[in-house]
Amino acid sequence: MLKKLSQTILGKASQTLGTGRFMALCLLLPALYLQVLDPGFMQNFRNSIFDYYQQWQPREPIADQPVAVLDIDEKSLLQLGQWPWPRNYLAAMVQNVTRMGGIVIGFDMVFAEEDRLSPNKIAQNVGSLSPSTEQELNSLQSFDQVFANQLARSRAVLGIAVNPSRKDVNNLGVDRVATIANLGPNPVPYLRKFPGLIGNIEVLDKAASGRGMISLDQGFDGIVRRVPLANVVDGKVIPTLALDMLRVATGRNVISQVDDQGMVGFKVAGTLVPTDKFGRIWIKYSEFDPTRYISTVDVITGQIDPKKIAGKFLLVGTSATGLKDLRSSPLQSSLPGVEMHLQLLENILTQSYLFRLDYFAVLEWAGTAGTGLFLILLVPIVGARMTMFLLMFISSVAISSSLYLFSEFSLLIDVSYTLFISLLVYINLVYFNYLSTEKERTQIRTAFSHYLSPDLVSQLSESPDSLVLGGEEKEMTFLFSDIRDFTGISENYRDNPQGLTHLINRFLTPLTDEILSHKGTIDKYMGDAIMAFWNAPLDTPDHEILAARAALTMQKRLEALNHDLKEEAEQEKRPYRALRMGIGLNTGTCIVGNLGSAQRFDYSVLGDPVNLASRLEGQSKTYGLSIIVGEDTAKKLTNFALIELDLIAVKGRSGAVTVYGLLGDENHANNPEFLKCKETAHALLEAYRSQNWDVAREKAKELKIINPHLAILSDLYLDRLAAFELNQPPANWDGIYRATTK
Repeated sequence: MLKKLSQTILGKASQTLGTGRFMALCLLLPALYLQVLDPGFMQNFRNSIFDYYQQWQPREPIADQPVAVLDIDEKSLLQLGQWPWPRNYLAAMVQNVTRMGGIVIGFDMVFAEEDRLSPNKIAQNVGSLSPSTEQELNSLQSFDQVFANQLARSRAVLGIAVNPSRKDVNNLGVDRVATIANLGPNPVPYLRKFPGLIGNIEVLDKAASGRGMISLDQGFDGIVRRVPLANVVDGKVIPTLALDMLRVATGRNVISQVDDQGMVGFKVAGTLVPTDKFGRIWIKYSEFDPTRYISTVDVITGQIDPKKIAGKFLLVGTSATGLKDLRSSPLQSSLPGVEMHLQLLENILTQSYLFRLDYFAVLEWAGTAGTGLFLILLVPIVGARMTMFLLMFISSVAISSSLYLFSEFSLLIDVSYTLFISLLVYINLVYFNYLSTEKERTQIRTAFSHYLSPDLVSQLSESPDSLVLGGEEKEMTFLFSDIRDFTGISENYRDNPQGLTHLINRFLTPLTDEILSHKGTIDKYMGDAIMAFWNAPLDTPDHEILAARAALTMQKRLEALNHDLKEEAEQEKRPYRALRMGIGLNTGTCIVGNLGSAQRFDYSVLGDPVNLASRLEGQSKTYGLSIIVGEDTAKKLTNFALIELDLIAVKGRSGAVTVYGLLGDENHANNPEFLKCKETAHALLEAYRSQNWDVAREKAKELKIINPHLAILSDLYLDRLAAFELNQPPANWDGIYRATTK
């Protein structure tokens, strides 16, 4: 019931809108719904578009670059040994940076274990030391303490890493993370939550000025595009490394700003760092600049110009390939991970942000809906060519506008989905308009095919100059068919003319199919009658055989129709009356072509063979057979099941013709029962024409017994024999039966 109702609704909608518009709407609506859902693959594609924006116009770095990287590079590893180094090296680095005037140092790394190279650790790990040596080593200050002492005298922020899956990590330093004040609602519901974090050992954590998150979010393709300025661990808001470095540098607390929709941003020293509602910020990248990377070994040894350090934010990270801290950005596939923190920190310091506001998605959705509906309305009216230029104009305006907004205002607006769906809608509309045009052409051809044969329509389509008055002489085979006792059948539908029309259509349709499938041409319908011919307008070899096969299959289709009609009558509990049909076939030379007047003409035929075919159909009920064949047709059907019926002069024609009954095809012609029937019918005619009435009577009775379907034929001859016994034929009797009816 529901399926039927939905089909009805869809059908009415399709009729109201038109197929093209309806299908385009069926494409547009799911596309709009998908845009609302915004699944991961769409986000990835949109992010790729935004990558192209940045590649097209990356951020211009300022001349006085405020951020530099203390790089644990290949040079440093070569001179100082493999990583991790003794932490007294790092203490020397922090000391020199502080002395040279660095603002704050941020470590893009976590010190989660004690330094195994400290003197006390060496004493523990080397078991063969003398007691005095071991005592001397244990008396020395650990490198962790050396490092911690220097951290306490400097402004340094240590990195901490959130763990996405496990709670049972060290969780060191959570209670010492600087508290973020709230301006408005609590930000915790809007920030991403993690079960635990990996912090620094206590001696270092206590000495540090701050702690910042170094974990980075990356897309499905591994590219870091936007990072959270804070995350939540065990209800505690953890700032990112860059944010806590700013807190330490300014000496001012970080304040979260939240509204009813979610996060607005974080304020540092009165300056708002805007984020999306989940506390994330899009990084606006500049080109990678290796000159901003200072080799750590040069800082540790003091072989660096202090001007490169003074007044800068310093990030400690690694570019060494073996340490595997490599990430991807929209501009470059392989970068040191610390570069992302550098770019983020510089975005904040220079107030250079990318904006992807929440309502942009609504605008993009409205653009898709508006453009799609505009095309659905306009394409069927204006046409494909005009709307193609319109679509190109809309596309160019949309693309140039989005690029302009990015270039001038750093706004991230994606028009690719809108343009893609608009293109699909346009293609859909053009395709269905094309189908509609083809359908109209087909309907026109079909309409003409009701009056002309399909072959003729095709021929005229290919050669319109043949549509002129005139004809040609051709040998052709003709078929006439008619329902027997149609008047009596019509009386049953006296109060239901529509039912009679439906019945005639059910009768004519399968018969027409058989004629056309056997390469025949329908000349005309005359109520319940069909006139068809073969070998025109196109030459058709063996047209007599094709016509005979068509006649036989027409009878089979009629049997199937009668079976259906009988079942319907039984179900509806009404009387059943079988349809019976007579067919006449004849072959001869006629005039065929465009016959009529200069104002109106039909493709038809003229000639005596046509009239004879019609008369033979009329005689089918006289002989009690379904298919009557003229002698010229019979000459070509030597392999078919034919029996000679009579020598007859039909009404309106003085000359006599031998007529035959077509009982079946080649297979039936070899049936023993048919062969006996054919032999008996031949003997009947010989005795009849030689006026041997007794033998003829005997053969007529025998024929009825052999094949009860020939009972009418048998009775016909028995009646003639009875009449001749009463009134002998004249001496010049020629055996011709002269029909008095059509």
